[in-house]
Amino acid sequence: MTIPGKRRLFFALWPSDNVRQSIIKASKPSMHKLKGRVIKPDRLHITLHYIGPVNEEVKLCMHEAALTVSGKPFELNLDYLGQFIRARILWMGTQEIPVELNQLHNDLGQALSTCGYQCDRRPFSPHITLMRKCVKPVVHQPEISIPWRIDEFVLVESVQDKTGVSYQVLEKYSLM
Repeated sequence: MTIPGKRRLFFALWPSDNVRQSIIKASKPSMHKLKGRVIKPDRLHITLHYIGPVNEEVKLCMHEAALTVSGKPFELNLDYLGQFIRARILWMGTQEIPVELNQLHNDLGQALSTCGYQCDRRPFSPHITLMRKCVKPVVHQPEISIPWRIDEFVLVESVQDKTGVSYQVLEKYSLM
């Protein structure tokens, strides 16, 4: 739902086309056996912080806050296919969350708090949603190992129109 004068935003890790293709290839055999709504490849990402609908002033504040976040590039190995059973979501993630990823999540959340943002109280669970309304459980864990070099994070707007929802990357923030 679109709220007039507000933009639905989130901060995320945005995979390259090569990483996206690897995710699709690795998950396809498992998803083929399941029923549900497959997420479009151009929407694959790991959410760092979901912001929700905000006005332009808050968006600018968050952009400025994100510019203050520093971190070093790091490697993320996508090696696990999991499910949130109650939410009926199939996802891909990592068995070992890099320290740098947790630090980035925490530092960004702290920076955004200057704009009135309150972090989710649940533990950070980095994952890429692959399928929604998934009605069958994954029977076995496939062998997956997709290396992903993280050297930036992005600010994304979720835009709804007559054809559905699309994601538009608004800003990129380098890790150095």
